[in-house]
Amino acid sequence: MYRSRRREYRKRRKSRLASTLALLVVIGGLGLVAYSLLGENSPLTKAVENATSDEEVADSAPTETTLKLTVPDMERVSDVTVLDAPFDDESALDTGAQHVQDTGFPWEDEANVFIAGHRLGYLGTDSYLVFWDLDKLEDGDEVFLTDSEGTRYTYEVYENFVTDPYDWSVTEPVSGKNIVTLQTCTLPDYSERIIVHAELVEVEPGEGAEPEEEETTQEKGEPVPVEQVPLVPGLDEPLPDEPLPAEPLPAEPLPAEPLPVEPEPAAPVPLVEPIPAGPAQEAQPLAAEPAPAAPAPIG
Repeated sequence: MYRSRRREYRKRRKSRLASTLALLVVIGGLGLVAYSLLGENSPLTKAVENATSDEEVADSAPTETTLKLTVPDMERVSDVTVLDAPFDDESALDTGAQHVQDTGFPWEDEANVFIAGHRLGYLGTDSYLVFWDLDKLEDGDEVFLTDSEGTRYTYEVYENFVTDPYDWSVTEPVSGKNIVTLQTCTLPDYSERIIVHAELVEVEPGEGAEPEEEETTQEKGEPVPVEQVPLVPGLDEPLPDEPLPAEPLPAEPLPAEPLPVEPEPAAPVPLVEPIPAGPAQEAQPLAAEPAPAAPAPIG
């Protein structure tokens, strides 16, 4: 009896231990699955980051995908129209050049903006001889792309080579770089492809792009320094270097104003000087001088 109970106890103990180990294995497996899905370098995390970055790019990207291509060192590439089209739609080449769809745009990170053009082209169209001298480009030559909002992207050539027409690696993005790829055919049999790679070095926002907010060194409400306040001539004068006295100086008394003096009346002057009369003679008035004759009128 005692032995049977002991055996049963051992079985139960082993069963519980096995269940516990199985549970721990399941929990560990779920943890590994969660880490693989939600870890820093997991595919799910990368997918979420890529989706977020794609949404941000879509919000800031121009609505029109048509580009303008200029290469100063090429004779016929000046504001050439570049249309976005699938790789097998060669009708876009007749307008000038073709941007191969899904190879990225200049405003995207790590894009390989792949643009193809005819070497000979068709007479009477913008494709005629458009990439005729593509093989002449050298390292350091500039390539300009302009989007529909006027933003200008400057690239510098760093590679020029010939490859097989089925070499799709030339369309793939380059890690850590934003590049443009120009392609045309070799002569005389068009059997191979000339490839030119150029890396983005400068971006100049156009008039249609939203300007970035300029950082102000002075926030609202901050007092303006005295040196920046304009002085009004005649009204605002600079203060003296010496400090002003704490108490006003006593004013000197003004001199008393003299009272007005009335002039004394002058004695009347006689018109005729009297002559004292003698004993036998009375005073005689002086004879009046005769009036001057009036001037004769001028006839």
